[in-house]
Amino acid sequence: MNKHEHLMYQVLGNISEAGIPIVFKGALITKLILAEHRFVLLNRPTIDIDANWLDTPPSMDGLVNTIQQSLGDMQEHFHAVAIREYGENKSAGISIRVKTMDEEVMSMDISIKPVFGSRVYYYGKIGIKGVLPNEILADKITVLSKPVLFRRAKDLIDVYALAHCLEVQTVEIHDLLQSKSAIVGGFTELYSRHDDVKHAYNKLKGIEDKPLFKDVYSYLIKFIYPFALQDKTPRIWNNNTQNWDDI
Repeated sequence: MNKHEHLMYQVLGNISEAGIPIVFKGALITKLILAEHRFVLLNRPTIDIDANWLDTPPSMDGLVNTIQQSLGDMQEHFHAVAIREYGENKSAGISIRVKTMDEEVMSMDISIKPVFGSRVYYYGKIGIKGVLPNEILADKITVLSKPVLFRRAKDLIDVYALAHCLEVQTVEIHDLLQSKSAIVGGFTELYSRHDDVKHAYNKLKGIEDKPLFKDVYSYLIKFIYPFALQDKTPRIWNNNTQNWDDI
């Protein structure tokens, strides 16, 4: 973890400790999941904080004030500022800024929507409330199924890494996708635009020990098979053989 990520985890810890109805997701939680499973073959840096607000939507001023108060002792040096109001299918944007220079050090995207379970992850002794691993994986599988893949090529890395760590069962992922009313695409781009996907993947910078594209691609093509076919037969992913085993 770099210094900036260390600071972000301190912010997440303070907000989690405050007990407000917010649950974190995204790259920072993904990194904690991978660290728990000692998956250290790659390190993808991140600069943003992603979260879901679970309760009745507050006013934007109320949301900013709640985040500000939740910073706890960090309020001495930092303050929260609204940069984007939430709306239908639009997350709230909050900037955490250094008081002395009024300079942004990190931003938060907060969606106003439910999550399907949560737990506490740990960064050292800092407890952070985050979504469950399968919800992160289900969201990223959805990304790989659509053209948005080219703007979120980092999810190729994340699905590859998570599939190496988690006990993935088709039934659990399909149930989550149905519960979230997620629209899964046809994976057309992933299957038929190999060179474009490769180009997007190779443009990803700053990832330590990034695997070769050919290894990631061949792995993912096998992994997404039951989701591309909408095959709901109960199966479990076997990372050793890189195949789905019947349950």
